[in-house]
Amino acid sequence: MENACSWKSPRYLVLRAAAVLGVLALMGCGTHREHPATVIPPPHWRTVPLAESRAVAQEPRRVPDLDAMVQAATLEAVAELGDGIVTPETIWATAIDCRDPRDPRIGSFRGTLPVYPASVIKLCYMVAAYDQNRTRGLPLDEATRGDLDRMIRVSSNAATARMVDRLSNTGFGPSLDETAMASFEHKRLTTYRLMQALGLDGLFAINKTYGTGVPLYGREVDTLGARAGGNFERSNKMTTDDTARLLYLIWRHALVDHAACEEMLDLMKRGEEYKTFFSAVVPEGVTLYSKGGSTDVQRHDAGIFAYPDGTAIIVVVFSNHQSRDGKYPRVIQRTAELLLERIASTPAERDNATADPDPTIGLD
Repeated sequence: MENACSWKSPRYLVLRAAAVLGVLALMGCGTHREHPATVIPPPHWRTVPLAESRAVAQEPRRVPDLDAMVQAATLEAVAELGDGIVTPETIWATAIDCRDPRDPRIGSFRGTLPVYPASVIKLCYMVAAYDQNRTRGLPLDEATRGDLDRMIRVSSNAATARMVDRLSNTGFGPSLDETAMASFEHKRLTTYRLMQALGLDGLFAINKTYGTGVPLYGREVDTLGARAGGNFERSNKMTTDDTARLLYLIWRHALVDHAACEEMLDLMKRGEEYKTFFSAVVPEGVTLYSKGGSTDVQRHDAGIFAYPDGTAIIVVVFSNHQSRDGKYPRVIQRTAELLLERIASTPAERDNATADPDPTIGLD
């Protein structure tokens, strides 16, 4: 896969750092302070601090025409295949047109509304694992890599539970007293705080994904709170807008570092062996990187459709319904299919009045 980012030489970094220090010296800035020792990353990748991540890749701009296109495609798919079971009130969709890295564009239908994401939340835990490996020394040993693989490729809930425990330094157990429970919940919010630091407030990642082999009792139940409809007061939640933005940052290699994004994309790559709902509508020659999720009454998918010329279109569609009929995934598939056709048929040239003149701003 072709990387859209350009990387300057270590010699340039040294010269630039020396120039900055020289300017500061001339300005007489501040008093000398001792700083704690820092770990210098290997030369083959450059760490992207969280505070800079959103500056590394141009922020997708909201485009009314793309909003209208996403709405029209979503409503058309619902009318064609929803059978009154999947309705306009039970579907959410977002698309990001990444074909010009200097002018990425976002459009959505109900894309800012939080939805229980099922297994799509595992994308957040994947990003957190690589971040903690770089910043906190979380080992990406054989066991951790095995759980990352099972969590993303085959969507194992048991592997996800182990990853959440690693990331938050928590575990299963009986209910806790008030003080201990407050500490437990603070730790469980570790990944959510990371998403906030990235500016992705719509990704509320706090809980494990429960299912066969993952017990739901004691402190796990207490963390979830009271039942609210089919879920709980404090269930995991995602908006399709921020889910798409997270995928965009991974695609642009703007999270953690270049090598981490490459590994995350590899985990998400879908072929004959590993498939998600969107696998059924991948255009010829296009590579899909995605994470799907489902419950008895939900069908979700979030994907990067990478074209042979190195460009990409990101599509995220969530749907809820009250039927276990297996035909309803076709609604989100059809929505993605229509969006890919229609976005690909529009001009990709950037709007020079709003586009970033340098798509790699923030990368040294």
